[in-house]
Amino acid sequence: MQPFPPPERSARTLVAQGCIIVVILASLAGIFIHSAAIGLTAGAALAVFLVLCWRQFTIATWLTVGLCALLLAAAMVCGIDIETLSRGLERMAFLAALLALLGALRVVASEAPEVVRAGRYLTTRPPGRRYLAMNFGGHVFGVLINLGGIALLLDMTRRSLEETSAHLPPDLREWRLRRITTAVLRGFALAPLWSPIGLGLNALLLAMPELEYADIGPAGLLAAALFLAWGWFLDWAGAPRIPLTSRAAPRPDAADRGGVALLVMHVALLAGLVFGLHAATGLQFQQALLIAVPGYSLAWAARIGRGGPGRAGAVMRRATAGTIRRFPLAAAEIGVFASAGLLSVLALELLPIDRVQALVAALIGAPWQMVVLLNLSMFALATAGVNPIITASVLGGLVTQLDVPGLSDAAAALCLAGTWSCVMGFTPLMTTVVYAGALVGRPAAVVGFRWNGLYCLSGLALWTIGMALLVQSGLM
Repeated sequence: MQPFPPPERSARTLVAQGCIIVVILASLAGIFIHSAAIGLTAGAALAVFLVLCWRQFTIATWLTVGLCALLLAAAMVCGIDIETLSRGLERMAFLAALLALLGALRVVASEAPEVVRAGRYLTTRPPGRRYLAMNFGGHVFGVLINLGGIALLLDMTRRSLEETSAHLPPDLREWRLRRITTAVLRGFALAPLWSPIGLGLNALLLAMPELEYADIGPAGLLAAALFLAWGWFLDWAGAPRIPLTSRAAPRPDAADRGGVALLVMHVALLAGLVFGLHAATGLQFQQALLIAVPGYSLAWAARIGRGGPGRAGAVMRRATAGTIRRFPLAAAEIGVFASAGLLSVLALELLPIDRVQALVAALIGAPWQMVVLLNLSMFALATAGVNPIITASVLGGLVTQLDVPGLSDAAAALCLAGTWSCVMGFTPLMTTVVYAGALVGRPAAVVGFRWNGLYCLSGLALWTIGMALLVQSGLM
């Protein structure tokens, strides 16, 4: 579950780790103290971190961080006020802090026996249920431990297929690998539609401050179920005929079923903790999430180590140290996701909103046309390499300012979340597709375009048509 080796211990690494700790502490302090100095401090610490860790950058990171720096310079020249700048830096720090803290769940999960048991159970499902099992597994593992979940499931699946498919012809072995890979990818990609502990939906909630999770979460969960059903149908329709004598599957251990139940319980408990804090304290949803994630991670670590005296404390310390050590390795993702927070503020500050609103009014005669424009713009930009979190944050913030007649913030956010789900497993420029391709030994273009292209494109078409009809009829 660790695709990269631990970073070398050096002064550069220690300072970088310290910078992210400052960002996290500043984000937590910002929950209780309202001061422009907090945003500026977090922004400075994050800038130092990115400078120190530039060797981890991907092309996407360079593009987004570079664009962020250019817009920041332009905003400074235009005389951006300190409060607006601090608000953008606070959003930037929040997304960086959340991504860093979510790494704690992944570190703890690497020691949790229920994770291995759940993966083993899902990968040994009978052929008729394997797509649904792996789709569900990709979703739950992705919600809880992000890319680490893809790594665990696909690695276990690949080894299982090697052991059980040697008697099959090459084309059927390739189809089985394709089926499992796309099932996991599609399940993982459903998280932005509803997950209260993921970065996708929280980035949209940050960019659209008047929006609450309750406005889109339930509808997003229903949409996720519809996407799952569509993927299952395509898998069934495209499945080749396999002789009964070739349908042998490894016999699952019934005891491993409990691992799946425990993982679902972890997701439910963490989400419940976030909602509980939000309701009981009046904290904003994102603030409650930032507090709940590290607290739950430590509680999970303590549970793993409860077997002997002192073990709980040892596992908690190991999990904390492992999380901090991994901060520099996440620099590429932190750079992209943090930039989205600042860009959503800077774009609104620099764009002539009145002129954009007049242009939209002249071009858009009905709300369904805006739905089509939002979805196609996001999909096209993501296919070209612009991370969806950037597009979603900027477009989400822009929609709130344009106030398009007939298009609510909730409908716009749901449009963007669904399109995000469609494109996440499509373009070989997406981290998820590259990662999955590397794990199964296939080029990212094969995994994204050839294996998953029909699902992504047809899903986008159905999603756009469905949302356009709902918005135009006034149901959203």
